[in-house]
Amino acid sequence: MVYVTTKYNPHKQMTIEEMFTNPFGTRQRSKRSITATRTVRFDDRVSDRLLDNIDVVRLIKTLHDFNVSTKELREQDRNSLYTTFFVPKRSGGLRQIDAPNSDLMDALRILRRIFEDQFNALYHTTAYAYIPGRCTVDALKVHQANESKWFVSLDLHNFFGSTTLDFMMSQFAMVFPFSEVVKVPSGAQELRTALSLATKDNVLPQGTPISPLITNIMMIPIDFELTKRLRDFEKNHFVNTRYADDFDISCKYDFDYHKVEALVREILADFNAPFTINERKTHYCSSSGKNYQLGLLLNKDNEITVGHKVKRQFMNMLHHYVLDRRNGNPWDLHDIQVLKGKYEYYHSVEANATDGIVEYMNRKLNANIPRLLSDDLKS
Repeated sequence: MVYVTTKYNPHKQMTIEEMFTNPFGTRQRSKRSITATRTVRFDDRVSDRLLDNIDVVRLIKTLHDFNVSTKELREQDRNSLYTTFFVPKRSGGLRQIDAPNSDLMDALRILRRIFEDQFNALYHTTAYAYIPGRCTVDALKVHQANESKWFVSLDLHNFFGSTTLDFMMSQFAMVFPFSEVVKVPSGAQELRTALSLATKDNVLPQGTPISPLITNIMMIPIDFELTKRLRDFEKNHFVNTRYADDFDISCKYDFDYHKVEALVREILADFNAPFTINERKTHYCSSSGKNYQLGLLLNKDNEITVGHKVKRQFMNMLHHYVLDRRNGNPWDLHDIQVLKGKYEYYHSVEANATDGIVEYMNRKLNANIPRLLSDDLKS
C-alpha cells in the first residue's frame, strides 16, 4: 500500500485528479493558511500521473549529497553530539530531552528542509502537533464541530523512545514519494543512512528539529487507517485527532471505549508498531464531567474553555503580580514571561472570558495590567 498526502482547501470540493493537477511538491504551498490535508491510499501502485511529477533519481542524489556532507558527523560517537536534560511532564514525572550540538542541529535542519521541500513531506489531517498553524485548540474544534458528548483519550507509552530506525523505514516505505525512492536499492540505503543521523541509540530522540516531522510522516498510514475505521465503527460515527502521542476519539453517543482501545491496538499491530497504550492514562468521560482534552475542556454547552479552576488560578496570579509590584517586590523576568504567556494562551482559547477577567482585576486593583506587563517586559 502507498499513501499519498496533499494539502487541500476543505471549503472547496475537489476530485482526486484536481488535487494533483500541479506538479508534486508545489501544490498549495503558497496557501500557507491551509493546514488541512487529504490522504489517498493506493492498494497497488500510484498512478503514472503522480510518478510523472517526481524525479526519483534527483531525490536519491539529494539524499546522497546530504549523506556525503554529514559523513564526519556520523563517524563521531553519537552520544557526544547531544546534551541530555529533563523537564517536568504536565502529567507528572520527567521527560528526557536530547538536544543536539550546533553541528548536528544544523545538519538535521537541512534534512528537515529536504524532506519538506524536495519530498513535500506532510502529515495526516488528524495530526495537530508540531504543525505551523495548528494547535490544541484546533484539535478540540474537530470534536466541537461534531457536537461530541463522549470522549476517550489514549496515550502511547514512550512514543519517541520506542521509534526505531527499522520502524521509520517500514513506514516511510508506504508514504509517497519515499515509497518510490526505497524501491531503488541505492535509494533505500541513502534514506536509511540519512534517517540514521536523526537517531540516538537507534531510536528517535526528543529534542531535535527533525524528530517531530519524522513522527508525523511515519504516522500517516496509522492515522489514515484509524480514521477510516472509526467513521462507522460499531454503528456510530466517531471523529479523532492525534496530538503527538495522544489519540483523542469522540462520539455524540455513549460507547464502549474498550472496543475503541482494542481497535487502536489492532491497527498498531497491523503496522508492527513498537508502541503500547499507556493504560494508566486512558481517560473516558462525557462533556457533563471533567472532559479535559489536551489541557482544555469541551463543556456541556459545546464550548471550548480552560476551565473554572484555571481561571481562578489566573485571577490569583494577576492579583499577586500587581500587589507584589506595588509593595516593592517585583517579579523576576521569567515569572513575568510565564504570566504573559498564560494570558496570551487563555486569550487564544477564550478571548471574551479572558478580557473580562483582566478588566475585572483592573477595576478591583485600580490598575492597567496589560500596560504593566508590557512595561516590565521592556525593562
